[in-house]
Amino acid sequence: MEIFSLDLGNKQTKLKSSKNEYVLPSQILNGEDMPQQLTDFGKKRDINYFKVPFDDSEWIWGKDLSTLKRDDYLQDTLMHQNRYSNDTFKLLANFALGLLATDFEKAVENILEVTVVTGLPTDDYNSQKQLKDLSSILKGQHQIEVDGVTYTVRVKHVLIIPQPVGTFYDVLLDDEGVLVNDELLEEKVGIVDAGGGTILIDTLLNFELDKRNRRQYATGANDLYEAIMSQMDGNVSLYQIEKMVRNGIKERKFSYRYSKNHIEDVTDLVEKEITNFTRRLVSNLKSTFKDIDSIDTLIITGGSANLINQRLIVDFFETAYFVKDSELANVRGFYKYALTAE
Repeated sequence: MEIFSLDLGNKQTKLKSSKNEYVLPSQILNGEDMPQQLTDFGKKRDINYFKVPFDDSEWIWGKDLSTLKRDDYLQDTLMHQNRYSNDTFKLLANFALGLLATDFEKAVENILEVTVVTGLPTDDYNSQKQLKDLSSILKGQHQIEVDGVTYTVRVKHVLIIPQPVGTFYDVLLDDEGVLVNDELLEEKVGIVDAGGGTILIDTLLNFELDKRNRRQYATGANDLYEAIMSQMDGNVSLYQIEKMVRNGIKERKFSYRYSKNHIEDVTDLVEKEITNFTRRLVSNLKSTFKDIDSIDTLIITGGSANLINQRLIVDFFETAYFVKDSELANVRGFYKYALTAE
């Protein structure tokens, strides 16, 4: 039986199987809102076309969704209440299963049986309704048409764990699910999961979640993008700001492209707001961890972890550990967890 690992984040969706890994936006586009394509002149976009039996529309989803310049038409799954019973989220979850299935020939001619492992923010994980909603969307048989080919996936088992535990498993285990960092099992570990919609702060003690030293803040990277947008003139897209920040973070240079004749350097503005974003995070850490000196290891992870001003975090906690490839850490950890649960 195959394992499908899903991290269906508010801003980014991360997927993993034994065949491949994917990082995609958590927005989808109704095919009726797709611009009419006259010719592609050899330019191929990384997008796919999806259909499912319970919805009449054809949908577009993929890594290059933002290049279509249809930002005002994108269907967003970013919300803080009842996300897992939302119709758009149901579509996203089915498309995720379908995309992973495209790597398996068996899913075309036969039924591909899988175990799905995913995670929820700790507050959501503690809600029986949220657990039931997510499980009911994922479990059972799914037929997903991807680019005209129908794939059939039967989800026999759904494993749901607290989202931050995904990164813990990723750091704790190697790719085969073998324990490699056993010292963490006896440590008090703080985990900061910086996402698009939320900042999750949790504590693991003796491999158990500490219910007291944990908080969930609705101040994820989307707040950073909105703060930047509010100080810019003209017709500015939140999706294009996100793309600009993510693409420019490595070189620390940020330019917003209104058109080919109007490109504005906003590096100073972005750096200022990244600093403000990080300072709010430090304040949240201080509020959550009443005794920071009792934390043995502070792990920083999540799809937005690389946007954080690391110097300000290290000034607060000098041995903070920033996870490599943090945007994929949770989904890889979910997969490793499933290996140990088999």
